[in-house]
Amino acid sequence: MSLTSDQETLKQSLLATGETWSSSFENLLKLDPDYFTAYTNLRSVPRTRQALPIKTQELLLLAIDAAVTHLDSSGVRVHTAAALAAGASREEILETLELSSVLGVHAVTVGVPTLLEVLEEAGTPFPSTAPLTPHQQALKDAFTEKRGYWGTSWDPVLRLSPDFFEAYTAFSSVPFSENHSKLDAKTKELVYTAIDCSTTHLYQPGLKVHVRNAVKYGATPEEVMEVFELAALMGVKTTLMGVDALVRDGEESGGSGQARVGAGAGVGRGWGGGPWGLGY
Repeated sequence: MSLTSDQETLKQSLLATGETWSSSFENLLKLDPDYFTAYTNLRSVPRTRQALPIKTQELLLLAIDAAVTHLDSSGVRVHTAAALAAGASREEILETLELSSVLGVHAVTVGVPTLLEVLEEAGTPFPSTAPLTPHQQALKDAFTEKRGYWGTSWDPVLRLSPDFFEAYTAFSSVPFSENHSKLDAKTKELVYTAIDCSTTHLYQPGLKVHVRNAVKYGATPEEVMEVFELAALMGVKTTLMGVDALVRDGEESGGSGQARVGAGAGVGRGWGGGPWGLGY
């Protein structure tokens, strides 16, 4: 079924934000144009204001979709293409993915404090305040030099498993090595901020570390806020996924699957591209 004139206008308003059209957006437009319009307005805020360049926005959206807590393959494809179109190099895109891949270590940074609590409760506390051995101190110094910070949460990890800590330091430091690094320090920290604040992770300890680091490297409050805004767009995926099921089930049962008609006025302009053509 073709779009009406009003629906076509709303479609073009969404496309003006940089979105890629999809059957999911078409289903949403036909079922609830008012919600479609509200999302378009929300989607437009970072693109209109642009505290961060479009290239950086797309790299952040790529990081969020690629993170192990999300793994949205369609979003990865869309934001890779959008980042390239915005001027990102293949090396910058690969580095963004490598930065995001460190998220798996939060199994350790969440697990180790829990282990220490259990040992404390059992009356067999781990000697977490003992002086570092010379080898452990050398590993701490190497991490601080390569990564540019030290967090106290690393202390018990270093003491419990210096071999793992050494291997993780090498793994996480690849994007920071002199012959590999393509993104500046601020952008790296904004990538970490994006994956820690996203709704599928919400890792507050790491988030505070990386917001602090981003500010140290020159990020403004508006730039950090824009990272949060980009991550917040994830919620619309619930509706996009649901309308596809609603339309499909309606067709299978002999219904039209189209429930609402609205005026959908007041659409803003925006940016992006993403899963289901969604920039998130």
